[in-house]
Amino acid sequence: MQALLPVAALATACCAPAWAVPAQAWLRVELRPQVTVQHSSVRLADIAVLTSPDLGMLRRALAIPLGQAPRPGESAVLESERLGYWLRSRTGLREDQIDWRGPRQTAIVTAVQEIAGEQVAAQAQAALAEHLRSMARQKGLVLSRLDIDPVALPLSLEVPVQGRRLQVRPLNETRMGPRMLVWVDVFSGDRHVRAIPVRFEVAAFARLPVASHAMPAGSPVQADGMEMREIDVTAMPGLSGLSALPGGVQVDASAGADADPPVLRRALQAGDVVSADSLLARPAVVRGEWASLVTRQGPLSLESRVEVLQDGQPGQIVRARPANATGVLSVRVVGRGQLELQP
Repeated sequence: MQALLPVAALATACCAPAWAVPAQAWLRVELRPQVTVQHSSVRLADIAVLTSPDLGMLRRALAIPLGQAPRPGESAVLESERLGYWLRSRTGLREDQIDWRGPRQTAIVTAVQEIAGEQVAAQAQAALAEHLRSMARQKGLVLSRLDIDPVALPLSLEVPVQGRRLQVRPLNETRMGPRMLVWVDVFSGDRHVRAIPVRFEVAAFARLPVASHAMPAGSPVQADGMEMREIDVTAMPGLSGLSALPGGVQVDASAGADADPPVLRRALQAGDVVSADSLLARPAVVRGEWASLVTRQGPLSLESRVEVLQDGQPGQIVRARPANATGVLSVRVVGRGQLELQP
C-alpha cells in the first residue's frame, strides 16, 4: 500500500492558494470504499461523491489534484483525516464546513490491461527486420531471405489502460549478427512503465559472388571464376566490405568479360565470398607492358613508347624505360596506358 498524498505535498499545502468562500458555504464529501482510476493522475472527483449548494466551489473541489495513480499491481490508501487537511488548505473551508460521509478511507487501484509477450516480440521483430534490410541496402545488398526468431517470448505484463504504447529503441548503432538484442519500452501516457529486452536468433541471406575455384593473389577476377550463391551474411564480420557485384564484374558469363577486370588482393579458396575488400582495381599501367609517354616542352608535346617498370594508378609516380634505351625515367601516371614526364 502507498499513501497518495506525499508528505512533501502536504508540507507545501499552507502555501497553496485558498478560495474566498462565504461563511455559510459547506461541502459534503462521501468517500467511495474502493475506486479504479483510468488515468495516471487522481482527482478528488475520482474517489468521492461531492455535494454543495455553491456550484463554483463544487466544480473547483471536484478538480482538486491528489497525486499520481499507483503503479499496476499496487494500491494506494487515502484516509479522510489526511484528505481533510489537504482539502481545507485548497478550498479555504473550515473543518466544520466539511461534512464527511461514508467510509473513513478509500483504496485506489489503477485500471490495467495485459500486453501479451507475443505482441512485444512482434513489434521488436518488425523493427529489427526493417533495420537489417536498411543495413543491407546501405551495403549494396538485397536480402533474399530473412529469418528472425525470438530466443524466448517476454512475459506478459499489465500496464495502465490510458495511453499505453510500445516503443522500440533506435537500432542505429546495432551491428548485424547471428544473435541480436532489441529493447522495447512500455509507456502509459508519458510515464515509462518498463523496458523489455527481446533476444533474437537471426539469419539474413543474400545472393553474393563466390570463387568457383581457388585463385591466387594478383589474378584477375573474371566471370568464369565466380558464381552466385545464397550466403548468410550475419556470420560474416566484414559485412561492410561486401558488394553484390564487386568492382562491376559481371557474374553472368553471357554478359562478356570486362576489358579491365579487378585483381585479387589476397588468395581465395573455392567457395570464398568475393568481397570488395578482397579486390584491387586493375592498375592503369602494368609492369612489363608498354605505355605512351608524353613529354611537354612549352607549346610542343612529344609522344614516345616506354616500357612500364612498376604498376601504377593515376596520379602515382612510376618508373619507365624508353624503347631502345637503358636509362630509367620517373614519370606520372595520367590515365589508362598514359604517362607524363615529370619536369
